[in-house]
Amino acid sequence: MRLNHTGKILTLLFSLLGIGSGCEIIRCEYGVPSAEFIIKGKVTDKESQKPIKNIAIIRKSHTAAYFGNDTVRTDSRGDFEMKFTEFPGTDHWIFAEDLDGTENGGLYAPDSIKVDWSQMKKVEKGDGNWYDGVFEKKDANFKLQHFQPVPEYGVPASTFKEMKEEE
Repeated sequence: MRLNHTGKILTLLFSLLGIGSGCEIIRCEYGVPSAEFIIKGKVTDKESQKPIKNIAIIRKSHTAAYFGNDTVRTDSRGDFEMKFTEFPGTDHWIFAEDLDGTENGGLYAPDSIKVDWSQMKKVEKGDGNWYDGVFEKKDANFKLQHFQPVPEYGVPASTFKEMKEEE
């Protein structure tokens, strides 16, 4: 008799607990946390402080090599704006390269800067789930130096000297 009474109490207790936890609709989420990033900046000549047009600004993807790199070019004012989606909480390295040679007023050496996650400003809130919002960095500026060719030192590996026949 006592066993039957304990079973009824446990059944009642479990059914009350089950009703309280089973009424909410569970939302399935697939994927990974993500955020949108906007990096803006300006590229100028280090000596003259003039803007440099057509410089390639390159960001290498953290997520997968097969996605390739994000590349944008500077406009006539030297400004660039790069937008991409990535994992939140990661720092980003961006590179500036002069790919057109002297067409933009000179030959410039490549440079890179690290855009630190903690220094980016959140400009739009996320949805409270996987999407973390929009983060922006407005002052990712480059000051490029003119490229200095590296001098070659030492003796060439081989030389050609024409020999004259002796008479």
